[in-house]
Amino acid sequence: MMAQTNDWKDSRVTYDEATGAYRIDRDSSELLSTNVVLSIAAIEGVRPTQLPPLAQTIDPDALETVFGRSDDALLSFSYAGYRVTLDALGSIEVVPIGDTQPLQ
Repeated sequence: MMAQTNDWKDSRVTYDEATGAYRIDRDSSELLSTNVVLSIAAIEGVRPTQLPPLAQTIDPDALETVFGRSDDALLSFSYAGYRVTLDALGSIEVVPIGDTQPLQ
């Protein structure tokens, strides 16, 4: 699984040094919730199973429903020490929250 997260980071995650934000090139063949978890795991350099379950933060099914039906949805939430922002165009932005260390 680490190979998958390393590949994900190399091919889908870019870092904007000016803003401190990671931008993710969404894989439309995967669920949006999977994109979020794989992206943060890749950024952290851990297996996705080492992150807290996304469902403790947001309902993954509701996430898929909202973004599957809306052309103008915009949503931000905190997950694993990051602020995750999603929009209807498929953009995913991940920004570290302060100086927190999400995984100890």
